[in-house]
Amino acid sequence: MKHFFLTIIALQLGFASFAQHAFELTFGESGVFESIIQTIDHDGHYYALGHKVYPGSNERAMAFYRLDYSGAIINTVDFPKPDTAYHVKFCIPKPNGNLLCFGSLKHVDNPLRGRHTYVCEISPDLELVWEKMDSIEEVHLHASHWLKTFLLTHENEVIIQGAVDTVQYGQNNFIFLAKYDLEGNRLDYKSFINCKDSEYGSLMLNADSSGFYLFGELTVEPAYRTWIEFDFAFNYLDSGTLETNFGPAWAPVTGSWLSTGNFITANKFNVPGMNVKGLEMRLYSPGKQLLKSTVVYHDKTIRIPERKGMGFIDENNIWVATFEDIPPDFSGAENIRFFVFDNEINLKGSMTQEGEIRYWLWDLLATNDTACIVSGFVGENPDVTNYYDNYILKVRLNDVVTGINKQEKKAGTSVEIWPVPVGETLHLKSNIDSELLIMNAKGQQISTHPIKKGYNLITLTGLSSGIYLIAIRQNENIIETYKIIKQ
Repeated sequence: MKHFFLTIIALQLGFASFAQHAFELTFGESGVFESIIQTIDHDGHYYALGHKVYPGSNERAMAFYRLDYSGAIINTVDFPKPDTAYHVKFCIPKPNGNLLCFGSLKHVDNPLRGRHTYVCEISPDLELVWEKMDSIEEVHLHASHWLKTFLLTHENEVIIQGAVDTVQYGQNNFIFLAKYDLEGNRLDYKSFINCKDSEYGSLMLNADSSGFYLFGELTVEPAYRTWIEFDFAFNYLDSGTLETNFGPAWAPVTGSWLSTGNFITANKFNVPGMNVKGLEMRLYSPGKQLLKSTVVYHDKTIRIPERKGMGFIDENNIWVATFEDIPPDFSGAENIRFFVFDNEINLKGSMTQEGEIRYWLWDLLATNDTACIVSGFVGENPDVTNYYDNYILKVRLNDVVTGINKQEKKAGTSVEIWPVPVGETLHLKSNIDSELLIMNAKGQQISTHPIKKGYNLITLTGLSSGIYLIAIRQNENIIETYKIIKQ
């Protein structure tokens, strides 16, 4: 039995030839593990790529969904294979209009051990054009691999980065690189047993496009690294650690070049030994010198979407999203936060999508109509089962940057807060380190929160609706007070 939940809001923009929509989708089959891995904007539609895991049989199948720009699902298709556990991790539009897809293929007897790369081509109508299985070249008896990220070169060759595990149980996360043409033929493959990748990172061409970087939480034995450089023949060139003001880069991390010649990265951060955490944006020169960093402090441990956490069509509107680092198997509710930066990584706006459930996000897409889509999965029935449903959420630029009543701000001498009124998250910009006190209408203190210089997010979950007083305290002195309305 299929069940669907759909919320759609449409806004007609007077200066555009199409309607910009916001929508939220939760959908899937009862009793099946499902997830959206990637969403792309292609051929006048959104294409969502996902997978299904059938309990009991351990069979896994790829699934595709085509949506119109209002969020309506036009058609769906999945391709189960008997006794097979396989799924695709990402797809790339081809010049002929079809989608080239890559993933892993395994036998159900050992669904976590994939020795084959799966490649297929899908038409815009979601018909399977062809499929191929490519066995990896590892001498280890128990070797398996899984795909993480990809890069499309100027020569239309697809470079795939992933991890190879050579142990029967557990993981050792050796880095592998593979190269394919647009017909799914493997051109090259190489693994590196002295290089490890413990999380999701990203690939990016180097400054002169003679090779590429891998960013992430990496090891080049025995040293910790945040970047490794390779040429297109997969020769190791160099490695190092990107400069930062907040310790090492905590993956997932996404990097991208700007037209200015500089590049930016987005990643979560945790300062070891301190309760300081949040989102960090960094701006680097072509030579990897840190030019600037912008931090949004969170009061909870967060992640950016696993496979791609940052995206843009217009460099003056760079999208990033964060979510809480707790899987949907656990009870509770959380919020998804959206941020828009300019090409100097100044924060232009932020908003909170208040949720009633836990999420896990795999992908972020900056759409052609200036909006943003995140996709992943949610718990199908939290506290009862641990099955997952597909999840897609689209938010509009105007709701984050200019705001429609949500982004009204209240400013003092040292602190700026929004939205007014507030929901589950208070957004705060401060030019000093201080402390925030929340008091009820009688002046009784309810909670305190440390405030760092810069951008801060304060979770208000648990506060009932009503009027509250906000006080900013520094060196035991109250320096500013505000009145807020909690919805």
